[in-house]
Amino acid sequence: MSYNAIMKTYLKALQNQYKNAMNSGQYTAELSYRMPLDAMEKALAKEFNPNEEIDVILEPTTQGRVGRPDWRIHNKQTMGIYGYIEGKGLSEEEFDTKPYATQIEKYLTLGHKLIITDGLEFVFCMSKDSEPAVISVIEKEKMHTKDWSAQTLNPRFEVYMREFFKNPSAQQMNESKLVELVAVRTRMLADDILELANIPVEEAMNDNEREVIILLQQMRKLVYNHNDSKLRTADVFADFTAQVIMFCLLYAHRVLCLPEDTPTEKERKIIAYIKEDLSEGEALTPFRNLMLYLRDHSDKNFFINQRIDECIKFLSFIKMTDQQLVNPDYHQLFELFLSKYDAKSRFDFGAYYTPKALADFVVKLTNYVVSKNFSGKSIYDDGNTIIDPCCGTGSFMEEVINHDPGNGAYTLCGIEILPAPYMLANYRMAVLKKQDETKRNSVHILLANTLSNSVFNGDANKDSIEGRELLEASRISNMPLKLVIGNPPCSDTIRDNTDKDFSIINHLMEDFRPPKELRRGRQNIQKQINNPFMQFLRWSCKKLLDSPNHSVLSLVVPLSFLEAESYKYARKYLCENFSDVWIVSVDADARTGARSDSLFHTLQGRAVIVLTRKYGDDTSITKLHYCDYSHCMRINKEQLLNESIEKIVSRFDTYDIANDTFAFSPAKPFNTEMYKKFWPVSGEKKQAAIFINHCSGIKLAPTAMFTHVKAPMLKRRSRDIAINGATEASAWFAKQDKPPKIEKIMAFENALNECENRSVMDQTLADNIKPYSFRPFFTSNVLLWKELLVKYSHIGGGGTRLRPEIISAYNHKDTIGFAMAHAPKDLNPTLSQFVSFCWYYPDNDMCTRGNSHIYVNQYPDKKSGKMLSNISADILHRVMMMLGKNEHESARDLVFYIYAVLCSQVYLDEFEGALFTVNQSDKRARVPVVADKDIFLKIARIGEKIAELEKVDYVPENILNYDYDQIMEEVPVGFELKNVAHPFDAENEQLLLTDGKETIRIKCPLSLQRLNISGYDVIKSVWLKFNSYDFTHCEFNREDMKKLLNFLNTIATHEKMVKKLDEEIALVLAGEVKLIEYQN
Repeated sequence: MSYNAIMKTYLKALQNQYKNAMNSGQYTAELSYRMPLDAMEKALAKEFNPNEEIDVILEPTTQGRVGRPDWRIHNKQTMGIYGYIEGKGLSEEEFDTKPYATQIEKYLTLGHKLIITDGLEFVFCMSKDSEPAVISVIEKEKMHTKDWSAQTLNPRFEVYMREFFKNPSAQQMNESKLVELVAVRTRMLADDILELANIPVEEAMNDNEREVIILLQQMRKLVYNHNDSKLRTADVFADFTAQVIMFCLLYAHRVLCLPEDTPTEKERKIIAYIKEDLSEGEALTPFRNLMLYLRDHSDKNFFINQRIDECIKFLSFIKMTDQQLVNPDYHQLFELFLSKYDAKSRFDFGAYYTPKALADFVVKLTNYVVSKNFSGKSIYDDGNTIIDPCCGTGSFMEEVINHDPGNGAYTLCGIEILPAPYMLANYRMAVLKKQDETKRNSVHILLANTLSNSVFNGDANKDSIEGRELLEASRISNMPLKLVIGNPPCSDTIRDNTDKDFSIINHLMEDFRPPKELRRGRQNIQKQINNPFMQFLRWSCKKLLDSPNHSVLSLVVPLSFLEAESYKYARKYLCENFSDVWIVSVDADARTGARSDSLFHTLQGRAVIVLTRKYGDDTSITKLHYCDYSHCMRINKEQLLNESIEKIVSRFDTYDIANDTFAFSPAKPFNTEMYKKFWPVSGEKKQAAIFINHCSGIKLAPTAMFTHVKAPMLKRRSRDIAINGATEASAWFAKQDKPPKIEKIMAFENALNECENRSVMDQTLADNIKPYSFRPFFTSNVLLWKELLVKYSHIGGGGTRLRPEIISAYNHKDTIGFAMAHAPKDLNPTLSQFVSFCWYYPDNDMCTRGNSHIYVNQYPDKKSGKMLSNISADILHRVMMMLGKNEHESARDLVFYIYAVLCSQVYLDEFEGALFTVNQSDKRARVPVVADKDIFLKIARIGEKIAELEKVDYVPENILNYDYDQIMEEVPVGFELKNVAHPFDAENEQLLLTDGKETIRIKCPLSLQRLNISGYDVIKSVWLKFNSYDFTHCEFNREDMKKLLNFLNTIATHEKMVKKLDEEIALVLAGEVKLIEYQN
């Protein structure tokens, strides 16, 4: 039958059906023309492709609220899907595509063509890159004519239908695209499941939907070890189930199907895989169990089975080469899947893959350490059990197998909680097995939460999928373990492994906490105890220490674990329970400003720890073997990691472990005997120290809303926001790195609008704008309006901390103090000055990363509010006797003296080993207090002069010999200063100011360009940033240039004064001056 004949037959049948339905009053929108349309589709398929066998499948009706198009059209031989056709009610009105936009996008995303039709008008959705085309077979005005078939056919309809029925050929597709499209299907299936999984049975709209809901509830019981709704939410169930189903299909496609298989054969193999009974020891057991449940308890009309059917047909139509099947990039596939499915889950779980070079290195190093500690032994000895408790895509498992020099009969087990990497790990192992089927090792990969109680006590519901996996994880992990190896997840957003299902691991975590007598409420050093990597570390220790044999622990951990006080007691535990430790610093912590070319795509540094335990030997760890690759370029790191084991171990040095910090990294040596005589600036409650109290600075959230370098502009901006709200705020803040959120802007606007009128508002602003010690050598202005800040502290997201004790202290004109970082190593890759003086209300970020703690000469009493001396009586009375001054004057001199010592470069260099640390509450910086009155006062006066440099009205000498008038003349009208990434010409020792059009060059010595105080590059990251147009919103004028020149002269004066100071401090550190010695 010709095309014209087919269409005339169709129009006659359609018109007849339409008239009968309308006349009988039994018109049903979508069913009125289903049979004519079905016949037309089949006839056109044969007409356009006479040599192809094409199936036009009339799909089942919508199930519940999860529907799909009415027809699927595919090629019988290739299984290639031509597309889908969806029927809607026939109407005389023009077809509106807007209600179907989501459906159109969904199917185009899947890579399928889609037609939506009311019988006469056809919406052709051919690709994501083209707009849907609406084409009517005949004009709708002709629906009132006697014979539709006699009307002129629209020639465009034939063109588009031929395009729709073009014979598809099997696609060659790379893994990335394949996983991307499977991820899209997984997301859609999860959304479908979630829509119904959240509905109680009693709310079902009909019997069909009720059956679906009941089946989903039964599936949930099958999947989970328990039915605690708080832990097994519909979202979690939908995500898990969708991933299990789709990755089961992907696994079958990748492992069972061959490149030469026809699409029909691929479909047969995949269907057989998900339908055949489970055999003993089969991979992906939990996946297969769920698929078999669907086989036995649902029919083909079940919406999940419809999704499965579509995905099988899609996969059957994909060709993969041998090379793709054997050498996929598993890390990339996992990353790609997460990015397309749910990027947030990666960060929730702290999931970062292990680079191949590092996994290879860790296995090599581990086997060497085993041979060195246990003569004649290897990790591959027959009977050994090796576990990766968080195996991801199987990086370490693959390297363990690849490095086996013989054919060891050991057990290798990986445990993984996420279905996607679990499947990829299974696929990885299947590929390795194909390459060498003679291996004697026994490989197991389990889908389970390693930290669950069930893995410890073997108590789980064996009738559930999750329970069976937990029981197997318990069985293997309770075998005598020889090695635990892996890269546990690390996340600052702590996961909720805190309920009763994790009571055992939570109890074990007590071993990593400070002794109870040293614990305090809101103690920051305890916050990281429940970080997932710490839980995996403790789990590993428990399993290894319970094994009646020698054992080894090899883990990738955050670099901060090597030193941070949060992990001190964990390191102590390791030292007490293991006998040898090897440490490798891999990536530096980029948050400190270190220029680290990292292996891992995260700012947080990384390290490797390898510990051995000699069974029956109580020897503890007193020395560490240490190697540092962290500051190498990535390419150099990879070369070093790939070296022979002989070269690798030659790079290690051996150091003593400090018995007070148990740090797993060496410190620069210093004169410990002299340092013991110095006074701690502060310490724990029972530790004698110079200052009694210290406090963080004022925390404003958002800072940008409350501060401005120019007080009049702060007043104007505040008033503008009060009048015009978010619109005006956007104009001020849009280009800043952290613009305020809308709820913060609204709170600010509402608070100011509570003022009776503009006059009251102006007076309120004038009364509450104060000078603000904002950054080192940078005084700004702050709107310190207590009523508003109190409201801000309760807004969602929080952040604002008013610090009433600091505000109370600085309300007194006699208060002076400085901001000091407790963790200088967190500020900068190398040790530099980590204090700055605070003449005014101090900001929380006087040191980078909110690291500043404020030390003042006087502090308000908590009960009375009266200002009391903040200097310990132990040291204050001795200084008063030495100076012959009263308490107030002596305390003031002592503050300047301590500040001076902490500014001294000679002091920083001499005691770098003690000072360049992460935060240690019992090891704060110590300073020598001289017993010589004249030298004490000389140092104190220099300290006072250095401190005065940070006063807002300080006018420096022109020691850089600038021609102020000439340079100020160079500033053009309308110059909007940019804070560019590279503002220096180092070769010519110049500072470059630009607005993007013109550039002004100013002499600036290299030493000033590089000046870093408290973690800030004070020129680029402080002065230029906060004077740039993005922050000031006003032009940079000649007066601003004068302030810049003064600023440069001021920091040059600072450099000069520190050199003078160093001459005095050098004598003290040489032991030529008697000290007031510290005694606790």
